[in-house]
Amino acid sequence: MTPVRALLAAAAALLLGAAPALADGTVLRAKGCGGKIFVAGGDGYSVLVGSEPGVVEDGDKLTGDIDRIGFGSFYIVRSGRQFSASVEEHNLSKSDVTVRIAASCRSAADYRVTSGQVERAAGCGNKIFVNTPEGYAVIELLAGGVVAVGDTLRGDFSKAGRATVRNPQTGAELVVFVDDFGLPKSAEARKVAESCH
Repeated sequence: MTPVRALLAAAAALLLGAAPALADGTVLRAKGCGGKIFVAGGDGYSVLVGSEPGVVEDGDKLTGDIDRIGFGSFYIVRSGRQFSASVEEHNLSKSDVTVRIAASCRSAADYRVTSGQVERAAGCGNKIFVNTPEGYAVIELLAGGVVAVGDTLRGDFSKAGRATVRNPQTGAELVVFVDDFGLPKSAEARKVAESCH
């Protein structure tokens, strides 16, 4: 081997060895966890915070570096979509990730999807009043888009706290906080009078 070829071979070996290794994983839990995504990888479990809530589903295979703290780009094998997320923690044990899931996620049994129609939104700040089969829900829009009277929202309005709901009319996913739920019409009317002008 000539000295030039030997030098090129050595340089190629160094470059290949210096290339960042990807640590792919499988989504252990994302549903009902707000924006948090819990991923199982070869070196334990990682906690990601996604830029788009609801983009991944439990069981999805992810390609990307789940073992490097910081912001990264990930590819969902099932859907072919790419999304951005921040890796908050990595190399967690099963017991560590179980504790974090219990603290961050709703119980799968508690998650009940229902539809409701928006009765009031304009002039109410970020408050949205939704008529659901279980009564009226008062939600506060945190992120995701515009909602109009008459829109049908689909999500879990059955308990207070942060939730992700879908607006089929626009295709948008909204991050909301459920302030109140299961209200009769009279209680909803009082809340509208307090919040809207």
